[in-house]
Amino acid sequence: MMRWLLSLVILTPSSCYSYQNYHWQAGFPTPLTGVGQDLVQAQGAFLLKQQDYLQRRLGQVQPMIRWVARQVEARQLPALLSFVPLIESSYRLDVVSHAGAAGPWQLMPQTASRFGVPINDSFDGRYSLPLATDAALTYLAWLHRLFDGDWPLALAAYNAGEGRVTRAILAANSRNLWDLPLPEETHLYVARLLALSRVLQHPQRYGFVLPPWRQGAELQIVSAPQGCSLLAWALEKGVSMNDASRWNPAWRLPQAQGVSRCPIAYSQSEGRQPGEEKLVRKGPFIASTISLESLHDPLLLKASKGLDLGRGGIRLERLPDPLGLDRPAAPLLP
Repeated sequence: MMRWLLSLVILTPSSCYSYQNYHWQAGFPTPLTGVGQDLVQAQGAFLLKQQDYLQRRLGQVQPMIRWVARQVEARQLPALLSFVPLIESSYRLDVVSHAGAAGPWQLMPQTASRFGVPINDSFDGRYSLPLATDAALTYLAWLHRLFDGDWPLALAAYNAGEGRVTRAILAANSRNLWDLPLPEETHLYVARLLALSRVLQHPQRYGFVLPPWRQGAELQIVSAPQGCSLLAWALEKGVSMNDASRWNPAWRLPQAQGVSRCPIAYSQSEGRQPGEEKLVRKGPFIASTISLESLHDPLLLKASKGLDLGRGGIRLERLPDPLGLDRPAAPLLP
């Protein structure tokens, strides 16, 4: 009987998971003393002051979190990495920083190219959720090996660069992240993720309400669309180019040239409903991106520069999310 029950646990599909099925703090021990402890506690207090917004945003992007979590799990990486895009971009696909980092994982062009993400005038794979996730997780796993299995150091290197973290280790003669001479943003970045892991692991303790794991329509990926043409796919599915490009801002032109890897993401809720006319965008197709710094999203360190992060209840106008995830009425992901 025990063996049968164990097999049920092992064979339970990820579609049956909930937040409680994951160990969000695995691989990321919370510092118990010193500067690290103070920073994590401060970031935890800040996240709780932003509780309403954080809870709402988690619910809006839950389908993307769920999809990324499957990729993380398939690679046997820590579950917390599924939330790196939340801190990097608030899980927006269309953002670019002043420094040139782009997409949900905020990849720099050199890093993206290094890990096989295609970038040219017609297609920038950093804005593709599937391509950027593949590259970012490969990069994070590589950083984990580089820093001898230390995930906090790997996260610091993802934020500041492995060269800077390596030099800091040599200068401080220490591998304790919190002792290293790194930018304040890097220490806050890691501390915020560690604080988030505590909230995710113990939501009842903090009075935090997590969305149902299965909330929202499933995200689907077409791995090899014919001719790498977003327009042809949209016509076939009966999806407007506006909607198609919202999920796929990697396309700078309707058809990607010189690209062999061009997966298309879409939601099961998309497509033509019975009785609706086929919608096709008229006029030239021009993909647009938004400055990360213009968002004023309290979850983002880069976009929050200049804000007093010790204050609660930040109420700043945010630019609309092209996916419609910030609209309470009829979002693309219901």
